[in-house]
Amino acid sequence: MKRIVNKLNFISKKKKDSKKIELSKREDQEKLSENSDGERETWTGKFDFFLSALGYAVGLGAVWRFPYLCYRNGGGVFLIPYFIFMALVGIPLVFLELGVGQFISTGPLTCWKMIPIFRGIGLSMNIVNSYANLYYNMIIAYSLYYLVLSFRSELPWQKCNPTWSSPNCVDDYSPGNFRFIDCEDLNNTLKCDNGRCFNLTTLNGSLANCSLNETNLNFLGWWNPTFPSQDYWNNVILKKSSGIDEPGKIVWQLIVALIVSWIISWCMVIRGIAISGKLVYFTALFPYVILLILGIRGWILPGASIGVEFYIKPDISRLGDISVWSDAASQIFFTLSVAYGGLTSLASYNKFDTNIMRDAIIVSLSNCLTSVFAGFVIFSYMGYLSHVTGQSIDQVVQAGQGLAFIVYPYAVTTIPPAPLWSILFFIMMIVLGLDTMMTSVETTITSLLDVFPILRKKKLYKYLAITGICIVHFVASINFTLQSGTYWIEFVDYYAGNWAVFLIGALESISIAWFYGLENFKKDLSLMIGEKITESKLFYVWYVCWFLICPLYLIVLTVLTFINTTPLESGSYAYPFWAHVLGQCMTASTLSGTLFWALWLIVDNCFIKKKSFMVLIRPDFDNWKPRKVKNQILMKLAHDLPFDEDLKQKVLANPIFYGNTKF
Repeated sequence: MKRIVNKLNFISKKKKDSKKIELSKREDQEKLSENSDGERETWTGKFDFFLSALGYAVGLGAVWRFPYLCYRNGGGVFLIPYFIFMALVGIPLVFLELGVGQFISTGPLTCWKMIPIFRGIGLSMNIVNSYANLYYNMIIAYSLYYLVLSFRSELPWQKCNPTWSSPNCVDDYSPGNFRFIDCEDLNNTLKCDNGRCFNLTTLNGSLANCSLNETNLNFLGWWNPTFPSQDYWNNVILKKSSGIDEPGKIVWQLIVALIVSWIISWCMVIRGIAISGKLVYFTALFPYVILLILGIRGWILPGASIGVEFYIKPDISRLGDISVWSDAASQIFFTLSVAYGGLTSLASYNKFDTNIMRDAIIVSLSNCLTSVFAGFVIFSYMGYLSHVTGQSIDQVVQAGQGLAFIVYPYAVTTIPPAPLWSILFFIMMIVLGLDTMMTSVETTITSLLDVFPILRKKKLYKYLAITGICIVHFVASINFTLQSGTYWIEFVDYYAGNWAVFLIGALESISIAWFYGLENFKKDLSLMIGEKITESKLFYVWYVCWFLICPLYLIVLTVLTFINTTPLESGSYAYPFWAHVLGQCMTASTLSGTLFWALWLIVDNCFIKKKSFMVLIRPDFDNWKPRKVKNQILMKLAHDLPFDEDLKQKVLANPIFYGNTKF
């Protein structure tokens, strides 16, 4: 930055007339690199941050949610709005969050200091992140349970078993044994609850009914068959109750699996980023290996091309459907983990000059391309399953838990050696989940340690704090191990983020672009990634996105999502109205941090301290600053801010500012 260099040259001329400072270069380096509130870890490896961010962003949503959304919203056409929103909303917000975290080197709870009234954004991030922590580890627990069950010569959900299977259960879909029929001709067919369809007249010519012995009925086919894996999931794994208002008992196998998953999470975060930063070299890359292996196997299965065709076949007419654009934006938002605090937390451990613009683009692109690639893999198995069962794709395809624990587990039972493919799939699920979970827990840890820096002073204090965080989250998630647990998982998944997360994302852009000022933020970014990048004409694309596209679109999306949010349904089960009210309260609670912090500041400053309201919406350079003194000096010079004699003497005394800057 030429202006800063000129200032430094001007100051250096005054140096001759100043009192000579008797400090060695080594002493100056130590003082200038001191942290403002104690030691803070930084990434030690060249790719630690990048792989951590990649692993955090590429989670279970890329495997079990994106392919289904793509299929549901016009196949390949869905990729058009998907990549548009990735470019105009996803990447800019990822870049913004990384920039904030790296500049101030603190986690989400304490980093939003540039405008006082918006400091509560960090608290809202932590609230929504905590909700995600509760149920995400339960998904890992399910996968651990299935992984253990997969180490058998025959998978337990391979065949229908009268001890747990329903009358609808079908395990032999060979053409000679199975025939699918819609059974919609009410004048000639009889549709029974056990999934079978019969002729309306019996073999004796009398009127048929479902209570008669089936030997007297003319069987036409199945209208509602279930896979053995579905009955095994509902009746053995979950011991599922009839609804969310019937909690039932704790399923001991599930609580054991949940304990194990939290112990694993604890082990991954207890030693901080020094260890977790190395684990990501495995956890971030290994899922790609498994996904590729599963893909190669799936693409050579009979019927795989049918599934892939359904996945990418474009339906151009769907581009006029607002829900397609809404789903695309929602998926980009959630799959990149924007507004959850994890990206800010990871960036806070960066070196000050890390090129976060490059990382934001690469991580976002990698995440989205992984989602697209996963769709080709998953739908090859859906096509195979359609081929095997004789049902159409839309009758076998599912999303979320249905894909992970019902459809895919049954598909592998027909592919020898079935246990091997099951083991590989659930290892991938576990690793994908742990990678995201590790950063999510680390976000809470970082926030707590930033608020109470004394906890960093001694390892014992830090270990006790981390252990306490894990225990609290475990206790809060015990509800998911009840027989009604799966209803609560879908409930939290549906309501925890929802429209409020979009609004948090909008407030992020608004606080930076409308109040702090894009020119101010540009100066901050210049200190980190260099003027060569920020002075480029292309850099003004970020201005447009942060100032206009992100806030306006996310506000519109917030309103539309709020208006169109309907009571949750899971298959044929409709959640009671009280659950919808509770869910909307849960969604709104994520905004409580932002709202209550703003109200408290208004009362404290305007009514108690009698200060002007304008103080709350102006840049607060006293608190918004880098951690290291040398970077604080550069910031003050960049923003033409006054700095005290102490800092000036450090500038005069240390040569680091003359030959070693990026500018």
